[in-house]
Amino acid sequence: MSTLVSYKNLAITLSGKLVLNIKHLDIPAHQCTLLTGQNGSGKTTLLKIMSGLLKPDSASINYQGLTLNWKQAKAYIQKDIIYLHQQPYLFDASVTDNIAYGLYRSGERKSNVHKKVTQALDWADLSHLAHRPAKQLSGGEKQRVALTRARILSPRLLLLDEPTASMDSTAKQQTAKLLQRLKDEGVTIMISSHEAHTVEHIADHHIHIEHGNALIRPPNSNNVTMINTAKKTS
Repeated sequence: MSTLVSYKNLAITLSGKLVLNIKHLDIPAHQCTLLTGQNGSGKTTLLKIMSGLLKPDSASINYQGLTLNWKQAKAYIQKDIIYLHQQPYLFDASVTDNIAYGLYRSGERKSNVHKKVTQALDWADLSHLAHRPAKQLSGGEKQRVALTRARILSPRLLLLDEPTASMDSTAKQQTAKLLQRLKDEGVTIMISSHEAHTVEHIADHHIHIEHGNALIRPPNSNNVTMINTAKKTS
């Protein structure tokens, strides 16, 4: 099992509180890691650090054979890692235009964009919504559009923050189906979720955040092994 990216001595304090102090964390390549923890445990904070959106107090990052601090790694991170918020932002445009946006920004030719978007819509079973205004979609449909928009950019790591929250059972199943497809394509995935039962069948690994520590759990198990130790705050 190869490792896509590793973090050492990752720490951050917010509003005077030590939120994360992770001594070592490996993200296995081409696999799915489930991330759990209570509200306020630091799950979203960790994902934002990993995606280059939030600067930690300290972190040593090993990526593509290079050992980098967070600032040095940021350029690599923002090119290869995509973070999707629980409520993904969609532009006031059609589903097609939303999915195409990132390709146009990267300089793709119009003919290539049209081909890739058509294939992506078919991949996500969204072809029937191609010309629908994205703002009019249901929550589940918006999440599937966001996943498709991320996939079309070929990320090496996709970070998902509560991707099935506030969905009905059908929408959860449809979203889980797309996540399985992404994993089958070799995309490395990390999913933060309070609804582990909806995605745990996809997960190869399970990390639980508790008191700033990263705890490793075997998938589908309540057994916990501490892999990092955080300093206690006063």
